[in-house]
Parts: sequence; structure tokens; C-alpha cells
Amino acid sequence: MVEIIDNSVQFSATLTCCAVSGALYLRRRSMERFLLMCFYGCFALGLLYWTLYLVLFGATPDAFYVSEIVWISSCIFLGLLQYTVAGAAGRGRRWRAEWIAPLSGAVMLAFYCIFGSDIPAAILRCCLMTILARGAIRGLASGAHRRFHAAVLCFVGVEYALWASSVNWLGDTLANPYFWIDFLLTGVLVSLLPASEKAVRP
Repeated sequence: MVEIIDNSVQFSATLTCCAVSGALYLRRRSMERFLLMCFYGCFALGLLYWTLYLVLFGATPDAFYVSEIVWISSCIFLGLLQYTVAGAAGRGRRWRAEWIAPLSGAVMLAFYCIFGSDIPAAILRCCLMTILARGAIRGLASGAHRRFHAAVLCFVGVEYALWASSVNWLGDTLANPYFWIDFLLTGVLVSLLPASEKAVRP
């Protein structure tokens, strides 16, 4: 029951953010707002599939590739948004701090390979998170649009924590830290909307 409530809250939040970013896109016709709308839309669709499966069958799906593919799509849209917001100036310079991203990705991949079961999915997830984290660290180091890049870095960190907590599933209760981390993820997802709006506002 807690998982259904958690997913429903997150679905409502991402769907609302999708509608708001879509309205902003129709008003101002910017690529950044379109990419943000696609990010939220994909994320919401994956949540809708997962939540409907839980409601209809009373259990999580054995093969969750539908929601996984949709989640990957949403991360690709977020990466494209990050790339667009950074601009040519933000992408040009290299920073030593960027090495934190692949190092943390390698540590998390080792953790998933030891304790997890779906190794190909873990490799793909860690690669995507490494790309997003690298772009966020570069953006923070360059000093441009720091609020947006900080929100993306928080997204990466909370996703890592969420996957780590799911390895040892403690049941469908609020005693399970997974749900508290997922509620935090909902907050991070919502924060991406004002952060990106501030980054692209002329």
C-alpha cells in the first residue's frame, strides 16, 4: 500500500511538472522547456505503468523493462537539457573535479554487481548517471546555472541511494528507507522545474 501511495504521489508531481513545462514551452517555444517537458512526461509514464501493475496485480512486475526503457528515455532527455543549458562555453573547459563522476559510478557499479542481480541494467544505469553527474559537476565548477546543475547532481545522488536501498528490500512499510528516499526523489524532481526555468530565463 505504501508503494502505491509513494508512486501515485510521484506520478502526480511529475505529471503536473510535465503540464507546467509544456505550457511554458507553448508560451515561449524554447528547446530547453520542450526537453524538460519530455523528461517529466517519460518519467510520469514509467510511474504510471508501475503503479497500474501494482494496483491490478498486487505485486511489482517480474520483468520491469517497460518502466526501465521509459526511465532511460527520461534520463536521455535530462542529459540533452543539461547539454543545451551548458552552451558552448560551459562544455569547452575541462575540470579535475569531473573525475568524481566516473569514480562514483564505478563504485556504485561494483556495489550493484556484488549485491544486485541485473548486471546489464546496472551497467546502463551507472553509465547514464555518470554522464549526468559529469555534466553537473562541470556546470557547478564553471559557475554558470549552479542551481540547475546542483538539482541534477541531487537527482543522481538520490537515484544511487534509491537503488542501494532496494538491494535489501525491507517490505512495504514506512520502516523501509527506500520509501523515504523515494519521497526525497519526488522533491528533487519538482525542484528541477524552477531550477531549469531560472537557467533558461532570458
